[in-house]
Amino acid sequence: MGVFLLFQIFFTIATISFSLHFFSTLIFSCWVLPIRAYKKIKKNGFTGPIPSFPMGNITEMKNSMNINVSSSLNVVSHDIHSTVFPYFARWQKSYGKLFIYWLGTEPFLYVAEPEFLKNMSAGVLGKSWGKPKVFKHDREPMFGSGLVMVEGDEWVRHRHVITPAFSPSNLKAMASLMVEPTTKMLDQWATLINSGYPEIDVEREITTTAGEIIARTSFGLSYQNGNKVFEKLRAMQITLFNSNRYVGVPFSKWMCPKKNLEAKRLGKEIDQLLLSIIDARKKSLDIGTSPQKDLLGLLMEGSLVDGRSGKSLTARELVDECKTFFFGGHETTALALTWTLLLLAMYPDWQNQLRDEIKQVIGDGEIDFTKLADLKKVNTFTISIYLDIYLY
Repeated sequence: MGVFLLFQIFFTIATISFSLHFFSTLIFSCWVLPIRAYKKIKKNGFTGPIPSFPMGNITEMKNSMNINVSSSLNVVSHDIHSTVFPYFARWQKSYGKLFIYWLGTEPFLYVAEPEFLKNMSAGVLGKSWGKPKVFKHDREPMFGSGLVMVEGDEWVRHRHVITPAFSPSNLKAMASLMVEPTTKMLDQWATLINSGYPEIDVEREITTTAGEIIARTSFGLSYQNGNKVFEKLRAMQITLFNSNRYVGVPFSKWMCPKKNLEAKRLGKEIDQLLLSIIDARKKSLDIGTSPQKDLLGLLMEGSLVDGRSGKSLTARELVDECKTFFFGGHETTALALTWTLLLLAMYPDWQNQLRDEIKQVIGDGEIDFTKLADLKKVNTFTISIYLDIYLY
């Protein structure tokens, strides 16, 4: 009995000690540390919306989005910023173009002042931006140790290998890989229209085509294999965004454990698939075959040259850069093109002017990329699109 009683006492003390440690850690992480950081930031002159820890400004952001969605249905506005990020637009009016907002217990600097960015870029030399660790962990299956996640000398090493791959001559060599899927998509649209099909989901079609183009230009994959990689990458992206709607909130990864595990599983499957492609490419290079002129081939070629000076990328890093290229260039391009087509539908006069100029400069044959600079109205329209997206 004495031993049993002693065990009970010991177990009770251990339970109480663990509970006290857990709750003290919870209070310290969720309130004490962020409040201390908030006061320090405020003391240094930064303003912004008042956070409510441990959620920060997330609740306010979600409420603002719900109100905006219900009030802006079926309304096309050029003020994209206020439509997509109503909370940022409202805070910018209150606190200016430079302020601090909070995702959970993590502070983020909102910058809409070009001069500030210019000075800051010069100060850090593009190497040490202080990229948030919370995003590095949360987006690890998507970007790994790609360019958008690394800093300092690692950032310089990655950039040194990657930059030559995006030279004008290399991009021009990839042009045919972009034209073929686009032509196929437009031919399918023409067939649907001629058959009296009433509606085309333009955004979905362009997103799918952009994915195929990225798969070809990144990995040189065929339609079947490219589609397989594309579907897995998209599935992982959607799973990640659905699994963590509370980035920055302590212990948020435990809110959706199944989706987090699913994202990691998809990430490993994608990595294995791309690593097998890289391994096959390396074996091909070892027997003297010329490297393919897609992004992976160019990175491997640049990495091989820079390997002599210790600046090469490992197979794992090559995978991460290819994934970064997909996520960085896929949806942004697809959405920009979708918005462009929407604007052209709203302003048919511009359609006619651009179509006439393209026929005059390019003609009805294959696209001559040396003549693109002569498309004055097209270039003006493109600049207007960027201004429409980035300045409002």
